[in-house]
Parts: sequence; structure tokens; C-alpha cells
Amino acid sequence: MAITGTWKLNQRSNGWTRVFVHLPDTGSETQQAIYTIHIGNGQTQKRILNVVSNSNHWVSLGVFEFTDGNDFQGAELSNYTPDGDAVEDVAWDAAAFQPLAAKPKDIVVQMGDSYASGEGAQPYLYGTDMGPYADQTKQTSPGRSWNACRRSQNSWIRQSVIPGRPASIGSMADSFDTSLEYHSTACSGALTPMMDTTGNVDKSGHPLWGQIGQHHEVPQLSSGFLDTNTTLVTLTAGGNDSGFADTVQSCVELSCPSDSDVKTKIDHTMDSLKALLQHIHDKAPAAKIVLLGYPELFETGDMTIGCSVMTGDAATKINNWADYMRDGQKKAATDLRTLEKPVPVTFYSPTEFYHHGVCSKAGAAINDFVAAPSTKPGGDFSCPASPDPNKWVCASMESYHPNNMGTKLYASALASALMEARY
Repeated sequence: MAITGTWKLNQRSNGWTRVFVHLPDTGSETQQAIYTIHIGNGQTQKRILNVVSNSNHWVSLGVFEFTDGNDFQGAELSNYTPDGDAVEDVAWDAAAFQPLAAKPKDIVVQMGDSYASGEGAQPYLYGTDMGPYADQTKQTSPGRSWNACRRSQNSWIRQSVIPGRPASIGSMADSFDTSLEYHSTACSGALTPMMDTTGNVDKSGHPLWGQIGQHHEVPQLSSGFLDTNTTLVTLTAGGNDSGFADTVQSCVELSCPSDSDVKTKIDHTMDSLKALLQHIHDKAPAAKIVLLGYPELFETGDMTIGCSVMTGDAATKINNWADYMRDGQKKAATDLRTLEKPVPVTFYSPTEFYHHGVCSKAGAAINDFVAAPSTKPGGDFSCPASPDPNKWVCASMESYHPNNMGTKLYASALASALMEARY
């Protein structure tokens, strides 16, 4: 049975307003809570939340220009979700409406894959690292609660400081600073279709929920946080589409794939990457887009026996493929900027990682092989055949991802990219 809860303002508002909802810590389990904001003139906007990740907290749904008119002003929450009517519990709690003196100067949305979410740099936000543990072969988990988007409290976007701003994006967002609005939909393992509106679908186009990279969350572009008011979108994307994880795993366990095979996969990634960036621009036409690249993983000049499970020859090949990916992404961004109707995307390669790859004597900013599971909440992979967790040997999702030093370097890279983009 469809049920809708409604919060209505008892006094008309005519101006910029931040809408908050309080998410209870019991009775609400969906990763697809659909909130509909009524601004007053008959127009509405939707925001879709993973409520588990924000339980027992006040959460901003965004800022909206409320307008006096014939429709009510307020918000609605339905128990309908894209993955099934009332399949997961939905709970209604309080809502709040904060009048603002003006539109926030910065309205920032972070999207992307594991390098954007902060995979490898614990701690993770609650609800984005939920079990039961996943099977590495099947790339899925039997539990509907499973979520391994692994959005980190220490992700680079949260540590980044926008030029001219007094504090980091994370600290300003946590204090609900009225001059900034920030949201992240980044998810570890995400392919570009999972970021785009397509989502994870079967051959017939039917949604596949519960797969790594999306879990039971809606596609990132479908969450509603990108709109005409967005000023900045940041992301990393394309690594999973090009088979990065499989390539690294083959290099560790068997032998590296052929150079031509890897480069062909990278080439095939560029069309979907350009489509994603175009669609971001379509939804957020006033926003500048910053696409950060992937660093070389290994400091090959410092490699010694035992410093990594990777051989020196394999490390060199992986670094070369990272450079090939960099060149492809740079060209993709250039292609979009030079269209008849340009897409304002800036590509920046994180050169800040030079001399800080795996095996670096100056300090590695990237994890080497990490055994799974790396956390107790259960979002990571495991080896179910082993009864002793201390002997599990399959790779964690954290393997070959930036650690907490690495997210700081990425924050520095974003600062440089924002200067280049003249943001």
C-alpha cells in the first residue's frame, strides 16, 4: 500500500531555503528514500537518499528557491522506492526549513568511483560499509542491506578547500555553513552507467539491484542533487569500466594481460566517459566539472624485493597503463571543451603522487595488497571458505587505492585543478 507523509510550511516563504530532514536510527532501512520538495508554484524537485548512511542525523536535502503560488510549500516522503513498493522500511521523522539570505556561493556535488568515495582511507561513513560480506567471484552479497560505497570521512573532497574559502568543504558542510551546499554520491566499484542515469541493468534493460558499485542506491545522476543551481561537480571515473581491478589482480596472481588488450579496454571506456560528462552538464548547465585522473600506482625506482606483492615488471606495466588512461581522459575532456556547445570540463592528472606510489621510500600514499575483510561492518569482500578471519587472503576493496596520505594529495590536486578551471 502506498503511503505518503507530508510536511507543510504554515507560513509562506519567498526566497532561498535549505530543507532538512531528520533520519531516525530505527524503522528506516531503504537506500532509496524519495523526498519531493514543493517550492510553492507547482514545481517540484526530488532528492533520493540512502537513509541508513545518515541515520539519527539532520541531513540537508539541498537549497531551493521557494516561490509563492497556488501549491503548498514543503516536502513529501513516500514508501515507494524504485526497487519495490514498501520492500524496505521507510520511516517519517521531523523536517526543518531554513530561510537563507541568498543562494549559497558554492553548491558542490561529488560523483564517481572508489577513488572519489575514499576507498582505502578509513573511517567510512556509517551505512556505506554494511554487510553481509560480499563474494569476490560473484561481486555481490546476499543481503539487501549490503552497501560498500565506502564513502570516507577522510575523502579528498571533504578535505579540499575551495579557493578563497575559510575552511574545507567537509567542515563547512558539517556546520551547515549558509554559503556552501555539498553532497556526495560517489560509490566504490561504480561503472560509468551506474553514475549515469542508466544504472546497473540486465540485457533487457531491467534494473539489477545489489551489485557492486551501485548496491541498492539509484544511479548517481538520478539522485536529484545535480540541478541548474549546482556550481561545481568533481569526480573520478572510468577505471572500473577499463577493468582496472581485474588487470591488477591478474598481474598479482597470474600474469599481466597483453598490452593491446588493456589499451583496447581503456579506449572503449572513453565514449561512455564522455557521455557521462555530457549528461552531467545537461543536468547542471551552470556547473564547472573537474575530472581528476588516476595516479601511477608504484614508485618503481624504489622497489626492492618484498616491498610489494607485485613484481617490478608488472608494476612498470601498470604504471604505463595508468599513463595511457591519463592521456585518454585528457583527450576526452579536450574533445568536450571544443564542441560547438562546449562542456566546461577540466581534466587534471594528480602529479602530486609522484614519488609517493607503492614502495616509495618517501612514504607510500597508495595501499599495496590489503587482505579482506578490512573492516568489521561487512561491506568488503571475504573468503567464505576459510573459518579463520585471520587467514583470509582474498583482496580487499582497499587494495591499490589511496590511503589517508593519498586523499590529502588528491585534495591538493583538486585545489590545483580548481585554479586551472578558474573556479
